Amino acid sequence: MLTKTDMKVAQFPGYPDAPLADQASSELRYGVQPGTTPLLAELAGNLQSVVNRCGGHGAAAAAKALLRGYICDPALLAVEHKQGNPDKYRRHLLYAAPDGSMSILALVWLPGQVTPIHGHTAWGALGVYEGRPFCENFATWENDHAAIGLRSTVKLCLEPGELGSVRPGIDDLHRIGNDTGQRAITIHVYGRDLLAEPNKLNIIFAE
Repeated sequence: MLTKTDMKVAQFPGYPDAPLADQASSELRYGVQPGTTPLLAELAGNLQSVVNRCGGHGAAAAAKALLRGYICDPALLAVEHKQGNPDKYRRHLLYAAPDGSMSILALVWLPGQVTPIHGHTAWGALGVYEGRPFCENFATWENDHAAIGLRSTVKLCLEPGELGSVRPGIDDLHRIGNDTGQRAITIHVYGRDLLAEPNKLNIIFAE
């Protein structure tokens, strides 16, 4: 019988609109992924220790704080994990915790690429590694006919080194994208096993 540690998965299909079928490695597995850098492996180990000690959104805050010491280091990502997809933004799985407690991703945004408006099913922390992506936050409203709509509350233009965190649910709706002429890369940590359930992270609210 295969354990999570032994299990290998051939593809990590992104959702929404974030394919990983063309990831550098043909197989993904628990632990650090093939081709990741020693610095990324160090970050993964430190994040795993933090997540094991914290729970809920406390883990997001702790992960965000830990990312600060790594996010601007050019040695964090290998060349293959900086590659984008000309059609849609791209997710690179960097680490999947053997106990299913967290995953680390690098998201690569080419000019003009953006997510749908979404929330998450798990806590998360993120930082800007390269470029100047934007994050736009949204709030919901309900009228007398119980129709729900969205309104933009703020659009933030992020700089390299900036950090953030997200809570699970639809009270933290947002979208991330790149409206500049240069590539952008963000590092994300989520409290979910995205190797076993790659399509279970995002709650899509609107295109």
